[in-house]
Amino acid sequence: MKRTRQKIKTKNRPRVRLRYGTIFVLCFMIAVVGSSTWQIWKLHSQVEGQLTHLNQEKVTLLQQEKLLNEEIAQLNTPSYIEKLAREQLGLVKKGEILISPKN
Repeated sequence: MKRTRQKIKTKNRPRVRLRYGTIFVLCFMIAVVGSSTWQIWKLHSQVEGQLTHLNQEKVTLLQQEKLLNEEIAQLNTPSYIEKLAREQLGLVKKGEILISPKN
């Protein structure tokens, strides 16, 4: 009976070593996966922040574009062109006399 007990003990020892090795490998894998998950989460939050900033900038630029298109439409009207010609260039129609105040 002693021999069978000795054989059983020697058979169990490699299993114990295998279990410690397996536990070590699993802990290592959990650490690697956890670290990778953390880095991915940080990158995701950075991208979300940049996306929010870019969307706000897009809204601002679209508002500026709308204002500029309205200004272009106004600049192309004959009455506005005439107003600018009178104010900035001092032009007058035939028969009109330009009166400028003394400075």
